[in-house]
Amino acid sequence: MLGWRKQIIEKIQFQQAYLILVFDKDNLLNDEFVLKELQSKDFDTIRFDDSITFRYLYEQQYRTNKSERKLVIYVNKDVVFPYEFQRKALSVKVSLQTLFPKFSVNIIRQIDRGDFDALYTVHQQYQGTSSERETLEYVIKYVYKIPYEMIDDEADLYKVLLSIHYQSRQLPNILQKFLFEKWRGIPDFKDLPLKKMIESQTFFYHFLEQKWDNFVKQYLQVREEQINDPSDIYESDPLANHDVRRLMNDLFLEGQLSKIKDVLIPDAMPDWIRMGIEEDHNQEKVDKQLNYLHDKILDCLSSVTQYKDWFHINELITELKLVSMQSDSNSSVAEVEEKLRVVNNHFARWMVNQYHTLTSLPPYPKPKLVHHIPHVISNERKGNEKVALLVLDGMNFHQWKVVQRFLKEKGFLFEEQQVYAWVPTLTSVSRQAIFSGNVPLTFNKTIQTTAAEERLWRSFWENQGILKQYVTYQKGLGNEKYNRETIKALSKKSTKVYGAVIDVIDQFTHHAVLGEKSIYSNLTLWLETNYLVNFLSDLINAGYSVYLTSDHGNTNATGIGRVSEGVLVEQKGERVRIYDDIMLYEDAASKLSVKKWPNIGLPENYHVLLAEFGQAFVPRDISIVTHGGISLEEVIVPFVKVQKNKGSGLGE
Repeated sequence: MLGWRKQIIEKIQFQQAYLILVFDKDNLLNDEFVLKELQSKDFDTIRFDDSITFRYLYEQQYRTNKSERKLVIYVNKDVVFPYEFQRKALSVKVSLQTLFPKFSVNIIRQIDRGDFDALYTVHQQYQGTSSERETLEYVIKYVYKIPYEMIDDEADLYKVLLSIHYQSRQLPNILQKFLFEKWRGIPDFKDLPLKKMIESQTFFYHFLEQKWDNFVKQYLQVREEQINDPSDIYESDPLANHDVRRLMNDLFLEGQLSKIKDVLIPDAMPDWIRMGIEEDHNQEKVDKQLNYLHDKILDCLSSVTQYKDWFHINELITELKLVSMQSDSNSSVAEVEEKLRVVNNHFARWMVNQYHTLTSLPPYPKPKLVHHIPHVISNERKGNEKVALLVLDGMNFHQWKVVQRFLKEKGFLFEEQQVYAWVPTLTSVSRQAIFSGNVPLTFNKTIQTTAAEERLWRSFWENQGILKQYVTYQKGLGNEKYNRETIKALSKKSTKVYGAVIDVIDQFTHHAVLGEKSIYSNLTLWLETNYLVNFLSDLINAGYSVYLTSDHGNTNATGIGRVSEGVLVEQKGERVRIYDDIMLYEDAASKLSVKKWPNIGLPENYHVLLAEFGQAFVPRDISIVTHGGISLEEVIVPFVKVQKNKGSGLGE
């Protein structure tokens, strides 16, 4: 697994200095495996991004540190380190040129670091020049495995794009442009929205859904009129290509493509077409989908190595839960609960061992932790563009999918990502991290409240060059009947940046008498009021680029008994207990059935004990929906850019 990383690690590990400053303009240390390997070799790492956060970290964790571990401070841009560090540190420079001398650095610099393992392998066999053109053509063929010269019909194009987008593989812009130029002159593609199909997974999937809708309707029409054999229709369609329909079948099973609704299915319809149609009370079809998802989850679980690997598992678990709700079988529910337990046991181990590496990774090109979100929005913001961030407090990924599917039917599309909440998954910790754009240790004085969010939100954007009077914040939304006059982003005309909290889902969670069923029932009723539809529509129509996220999720838990410690505990939740005294913390940890959480990104006097998966500190055997811990459902949340559907290019 080391590969290209070996040169980087060796350049650091054999240095004798306690403090090492690494100048890394090519983002080579922004890699989980590099950071984990350095950690195993007794190096701590800090990414120097802004001096304030760095000072907090250094003063709290390292200035008086007497351990023998060395400290690596790395930077991805031109900065001048404070003199006190330069004076006592060794400086090291790492670059792409030394790793890939045969290739054009300008091309390699644009490639996602996740593709460097494949790049390093094929670099050894490369016999061409270091020109941009030759490098690009070689990388497309042998790293991304796109046989672009052989693509000349729609079926081949769909196969390639399905493979790329299914892996959520972000092709570099220069590669997208290359493919577009190569394919735009092909006769079969002249009426296709080719550029968007290459660029956007969301657009391409929407395009396929519309093609699929047309295909099924045409099949049914021919069958009803009985003029031609229906097989003559579908066998000539690119969607009927064996490889295309196999890939689309997986997307239907995993819930990434929407099935057609309200279609009367004839008995003789082929099974592969039937899979893309919504059916009521087809237990055989539900069982088939559940079996597929069970097997897929186990397969993915066996190969988890990076933080991103959990995103696909999270999507699969979400779809598993949604499909199980359609099942008439009690055993299906029990099997889903068992799968959740297995997955969460793996996830808890990963969190304890590797979550810390996320704090050293940058917000770009995609956010890893929720406090990266405003940085990404700021980075994407162009000129005087107005931006809005809506935080649906307490919404887990499963609930987001319910929201997403409702909104999709109302004409919205989504560029979707996933991010990690801060631990403990409490509103005062993780939501405050979002609005401050910073790690929790920087807001030590307000970590038990959300009262400072507006001030922190304005302060973040002021540091990005936007005056406070153009920044607006609002919370407590969603309970009232929607009225655009009460939305500050719409009523305050000077607003350029808007942050808002919609907290109805968190309220549903804390009042869920019947567990998750109560939440989904209340969530569906709330969505049907069209509060969110109107809110999003008005923001988009007013010229805002709209983003949506959550601060943490929620999970089912059963009581293991209340813990009576009175004033000894600083802060208590249903799945978390926090102490400011280390002695009390250690004593409680020795007596309770809990998991000790390492002090990652938290204030020095903030010591966290977490309930085990499926457990809560409430009266024994009481079932609740709650948050605070490190289950997959609590930790991984959506980060979404919301768009109005402008069509797929199929004449909608």
